[in-house]
Amino acid sequence: MNYRHFIHQHRRFLGFGALLTALSSVGQTFFIALFGGELRAEFELSNSTYGLLYALATVAGAFCLMWFGRLADTLDIRTLTTAVLAAAGLGCGLLAGSQGVVMLAVALFMLRLTGQGLMVHIAQTAMARHFTAARGKAVSVAMLGLPIAEGLMPLILVTSMAAMGWRGTWLLMAAITAVIAIPFARLLLRGHDRRQTDSQSGGAAVNPERAKQSPRSWNRREVLRHPPFYALLPAVMAPPFIVTALFFHQVPVAEEQGWSLLWLASSFPAFGAAHILSLLLAGPLVDRVGARRLVAVYLLPIIVGLGLLATVNGYWVAPVYLMLMGLSVGTAGTLMGALWAELYGTRHLGAIRSLAHGILVLTTAASPVLAGGMLDAGMLPSSVVLLLAGYALLASLIAAMALRREQHS
Repeated sequence: MNYRHFIHQHRRFLGFGALLTALSSVGQTFFIALFGGELRAEFELSNSTYGLLYALATVAGAFCLMWFGRLADTLDIRTLTTAVLAAAGLGCGLLAGSQGVVMLAVALFMLRLTGQGLMVHIAQTAMARHFTAARGKAVSVAMLGLPIAEGLMPLILVTSMAAMGWRGTWLLMAAITAVIAIPFARLLLRGHDRRQTDSQSGGAAVNPERAKQSPRSWNRREVLRHPPFYALLPAVMAPPFIVTALFFHQVPVAEEQGWSLLWLASSFPAFGAAHILSLLLAGPLVDRVGARRLVAVYLLPIIVGLGLLATVNGYWVAPVYLMLMGLSVGTAGTLMGALWAELYGTRHLGAIRSLAHGILVLTTAASPVLAGGMLDAGMLPSSVVLLLAGYALLASLIAAMALRREQHS
């Protein structure tokens, strides 16, 4: 089944997933970071204090995600989506009206939990649960919302801040998230009762024969006692860990390379284009060969990109390294949606995904701190990049060995 026919056949449900991942940008680092200067100035925060506040909000959100994520297994998707979008809108409004550091911290926590955490979690869980034979394509289409937002939102936000200030911009986002997005999401989910009933009976799988081959459904406790789960986590976590660290500390990386910030910013479309391309390519590939077979090899582009960044100087390195990172990041978006369903079934997928996604979010909170500590200790940015490449290579090897051992056991 090609993408055009697949998207047309399931356009409303896939549109719902893409809507949530696009709206998740309100809690993503690339979005909030654009307000960093204004927030530090308004609340008289140093770089380190603001970074610590952001890290604490991320960690708290990750731990709460591990609990709230289980609701995707028990609550009706419309009820859960409405609650999450309303909470995100409240977080945007709270940030717009923040009068102190405590209010700022609470707002950041709400945005990280609902945006980076629950919106992506709901979208990926819904796609993985509803589809079987076309699970990879479904997750890929749903995840397209995020790179599209990454490409469009920075310019929109900068323009909005120039016109109405940072507080006005966050009020606008509160209105979009809570007032406009909620009825639109519920409209896209109209008729979901029938789809959900079909899915639970196995009928919603695009290929019913493939549905019969689905694994038994593990619960979270069983997964926590399954060694391959821990062996796969480093490979699954590698792209967000690495990208967050490098994007957070992109200025010293650019300075060592001799790039201007304008040149670095001009190179980011290569990242976005590769991100979208790999999402579209990874979907059919996951459906054809399975997510578990890709885990051990999908980090190869990011390893090569980091190797170039660490060892080669030149203006051309910026778009090439960003393009190679985008290829792995896009594939990771599809894998995260399909892998756990493929390995552990879908009955308790919300609980299992929220556990894995919560751990992933924790790593994104730790990576800027760890990279910053190494830079403060006197390490060259290129040395830090080389260590990140080594981590990705080691994670790939561990995943390959674990899956091979599991296959022969």
